Amino acid sequence: MQDLEYQLRDAIVHGQPRRFRPWKRIVIIVEGIYSMEGSLCKLPEIVALKKKYKAYLYIDEAHSIGTIGSHGRGVVDYCNVDPKDIGIHMGTFTKSFGSAGGYIAGKKSLIDYIRVHSHSACYSSSMSAPIVYQIISALNIITGRDGTDNGQKRIQQLACNVHYFRRQLIDMGFVVYGNKDSAVVPVMLFLPIRMA
Repeated sequence: MQDLEYQLRDAIVHGQPRRFRPWKRIVIIVEGIYSMEGSLCKLPEIVALKKKYKAYLYIDEAHSIGTIGSHGRGVVDYCNVDPKDIGIHMGTFTKSFGSAGGYIAGKKSLIDYIRVHSHSACYSSSMSAPIVYQIISALNIITGRDGTDNGQKRIQQLACNVHYFRRQLIDMGFVVYGNKDSAVVPVMLFLPIRMA
């Protein structure tokens, strides 16, 4: 967090490289769960810095949406952070949703701007109906809108499985990184030839 604060201060004080003009916007970009380490971002501290320096916050929830938090809503839910404090939420439908594509969520004016000015949005086609139906079905299950508590049970079962898996790996002598609640479980293999 100290380095992030240093970088924010430096960007404000020095502005753009070589031109020294002030930045119009400073954006902090973080991942909810880092895919190579399994660690969670320190979201409450990042939000505090975002507010202090009037920056924007962009969070990638690709590995956390549907896997962590009391409602399966990712790191924002896990850390009890107000979703309104996040400028842009981004994620994928390929992991927890078992589908294809992804999403970007934010204020309507921002999303409309992205739709109009993004080259990839201008030249892409819409999702097919079966893919959209799969995503909506998964969302309904995760949020409980299907009338059952299957989504909550699955999220709780995933948490139990993750804790069990981590515990078993540690008991077997493996070096395991990451947050204890993260579904991403990196295992260090120093001499993989001995594993055979």
